Amino acid sequence: MEVKNGLRKLRMNNKGLSVIFGVLILIAIAVIAGIIIYLYTSGYLATMMGGGGAGQEKVSIISITNNATTITVNAKSVGGGAVEITDAVIKDSAGTTLFTVPVTATLPASGATTPVTITKALTTGNYYTVTLVSKLGNTFVSTAFKAS
Repeated sequence: MEVKNGLRKLRMNNKGLSVIFGVLILIAIAVIAGIIIYLYTSGYLATMMGGGGAGQEKVSIISITNNATTITVNAKSVGGGAVEITDAVIKDSAGTTLFTVPVTATLPASGATTPVTITKALTTGNYYTVTLVSKLGNTFVSTAFKAS
């Protein structure tokens, strides 16, 4: 009989959170952890803490013109400051890398369109893409263009 009284007292002294509140707290913790992981992997959190400069560069390739021996890529920095371009990779329509050409160009933070000149002859009538590579290792790919 004393064991029953002890169990009855134990059941009546339950002063914890209900199951619903417990589940809500666990969901909130999971959502917050997911947001933190997303911000960390996207580079936003590293940027706020003073690191992660490579994720800040943004370049827009405006146009591409070419003649017999020269390709001119008109590009501009659209966020994250000035961008120093060190290489240009030319690929054919199948995505095969044909040439990697060292170039020297700086796209100013002001967003002014800057020509990046590549000296390379292309086969007339074929389609190509140009990938600009920054000093920090970021790549910026153009749309396909037809060599003229």
